[in-house]
Parts: sequence; structure tokens; C-alpha cells
Amino acid sequence: MSGVMEFALTEKYRRYASRRRIKSVLWLVCGSILMSAGFVLFMNPYQVVPGGVYGLGIVLHALFPSIQVGTFGLMFDIPLLLIGLKVFGRMFGAKTVTAALLIPVLMNTMTYFIGENPATMFGGKMDLSNDLFLVCIFGGVFLGCGTGLIIKGHATSGGTDIIAMLLTRYTRMRFSRAILLVDSCIIVFGMVVLGDWRLPLY
Repeated sequence: MSGVMEFALTEKYRRYASRRRIKSVLWLVCGSILMSAGFVLFMNPYQVVPGGVYGLGIVLHALFPSIQVGTFGLMFDIPLLLIGLKVFGRMFGAKTVTAALLIPVLMNTMTYFIGENPATMFGGKMDLSNDLFLVCIFGGVFLGCGTGLIIKGHATSGGTDIIAMLLTRYTRMRFSRAILLVDSCIIVFGMVVLGDWRLPLY
């Protein structure tokens, strides 16, 4: 009798764990889609630099237009992921690796179909060139919600999060300060390269 009960409890736990894994993956995928849309629809076309590897990608895309922002993000993410796996080991989960690889692929796919010129995206009906404040609000909402869903799926989007984690580990700097430092450096770099101090300030 106890064996039957134990089997039933084990089976129930397996079903519960399976549902949790499915929900976690769904949060991760939905979050990655939202983040990608935030960049492709709002940040990339108007060269708003929000920090992070994709903010750095926006700056470098202005210098090398033939390489997409998502591709630059992937170029930075892969070595950072390898370093993260080496330093943090198993605590650096497979979900973070998945999100870090999924986002640039989604970004490049969306850019391919939608384009990156505000004047031609959706027939020019979404051209917000004269309303950058609105671009920043909606871009921030998409990126914030996307990041929240990815975290809800027990992952991070990789990128500068990994650099901040390394700084926290080796310099005893608080994570919040480390991420602020890294993103600030990218924003200042954007100011210098883009030559328009308004865009990075947004």
C-alpha cells in the first residue's frame, strides 16, 4: 500500500515539475519575443542606446551597417556565455544560454521582415522620428516586460549581466552598481560614436 502511495506521489510530482518546466520555457520565449520587438520596433531604428550588448550593437551597427544589431549581440554573447559557464559552472543555467541565443536570432528575423528604416516600416505608419520620447517609453515597456518574463522563467538575457556578475564576484561591487557602470560606459560610447548627445541621453 505504501509503495502505491509513493508511486502516486512521485508521479504527481513529475507532472507538477513538467508543468513548471513548460511554463518556464513559455515565459522565456515570450520574454525573448518582447525584448526583440522592443529593439527592432523602437530602439534600433532610432539609434536609442539603452545599454547592454544590444545597445553596443546599435552603436556598432551605425559604424558597420552591413552587420545587424542582433549579430553584434550574438558576437558578444557567445564569448561571455563561455566565460560565464567557466566561472559560474552549473549555477549558470541552460535557460540563460537559450535566451541569449534566441534573442539575436529573433531580432535578425524581425529586422529581415520588418526592416529598420522608420520611413518604410509598416508603410511608414509607425514613423516616430519626431517623437523620440514616445519611442523611449514604448521601447522601455517592451524591454522591461520582456526582461521580467525572462527572469520569471528563471533565466537572464546574458550580455552585460554576465560582466556585472563577474565584477560582483571579483571586485565585491554590488550587482546593481556593476550593471549601472557597464551600461553607463556603453551609453557614453554611444554618445561619442553617434555624435548626437540626445539619443543616448534618452
